[in-house]
Amino acid sequence: MLFNPEPKTKVEDFFNMEEELRQFRESLNVGKLIIVSGLRRYGKTSLILTGLNSFGLDYVFLDCRLLPSGMFSINDFLSLLEDELNRKSWAKEVLRGINGLSVSGLSLRFRRRDQNILLNALKNLEGKVIVLDEAQELRRSNYRFDYLLAHLYDHVNVKIIVSGSQVGLLYKFLRVDNPEAPLFGRPYLEIKLKRLSAQKSKTFLERGFEEEGLKVPSEVIEEAVKRFDGNIGWLTYFGYSYTRGNETIERIFEKASKLSVNEVKHALNVYGLGRRRYVEVLKIVASGTSLKWSEIKRGIEAKLGKIPNNTLSNIIHNLVNQGFLEKTGGEYTIPDPILRNGIIKYL
Repeated sequence: MLFNPEPKTKVEDFFNMEEELRQFRESLNVGKLIIVSGLRRYGKTSLILTGLNSFGLDYVFLDCRLLPSGMFSINDFLSLLEDELNRKSWAKEVLRGINGLSVSGLSLRFRRRDQNILLNALKNLEGKVIVLDEAQELRRSNYRFDYLLAHLYDHVNVKIIVSGSQVGLLYKFLRVDNPEAPLFGRPYLEIKLKRLSAQKSKTFLERGFEEEGLKVPSEVIEEAVKRFDGNIGWLTYFGYSYTRGNETIERIFEKASKLSVNEVKHALNVYGLGRRRYVEVLKIVASGTSLKWSEIKRGIEAKLGKIPNNTLSNIIHNLVNQGFLEKTGGEYTIPDPILRNGIIKYL
């Protein structure tokens, strides 16, 4: 069903992504490292799961958002891997015999929790696909996961898929273009997901409501297309909410805005006492259409007083890396209208 809010896993539920699926298949055929990028709720996880399932490939899917907040250890990562392997019917047979791993009739468990057991487990996944969803979260560890990925790339016959909605932070983690980084020089393929056009957004909603057996006035669909701006995740959220709760577009839009801004609040907590400056920058940009650096500086100094140029530049750079701001032609915008509304009203 198109309006199912869970990530899609079947081709028939995956709307208008034939070209992306074709690119994904070709990338898996010829590459070892595939990067899937795009803003939040653009369908990255759905593309990966739908593609791997339709191609009949065995994979482990590690959602790095499930790692503990703050700094985490290799033990935490092993717990995430252990949970995923226990969901795979083939895992116990593939990993049986590894020193430091116990396999019972119902489950497997890492008795040792160190780098050696991690490497041995991953080496035994030859021929499989390893997916690291929201891989930028792996930066929050003293363990160098970029070195681990380079080792797997060079020495283990596995495919590696990394995805991330905080695209700047994802590349800051991978550093594929940095000559000093372990992954430098390794060929990789990237699939970038974008928003739907207005016409495709309209078609998506019409098909979704048809599946639900609900006749929706054309003006409601047209208004939703304008409000949710081609973001397939938010369009799905609208369709699901409208179908189940018979709520107005305005109410659904405001609920989506609150959800979106809660993610921002959580992300900004890492800045501690500097959080207020980040909030003000977002509010200033949200209040305009697109602003230059100098306009942001005037706005924040009017609110909070003098701020050093390099401090403001770092704040803006971090917000771009996190995907909250977008820079185009020397000007900054908030690309998601739902998030923009949430920042203005609820941040």
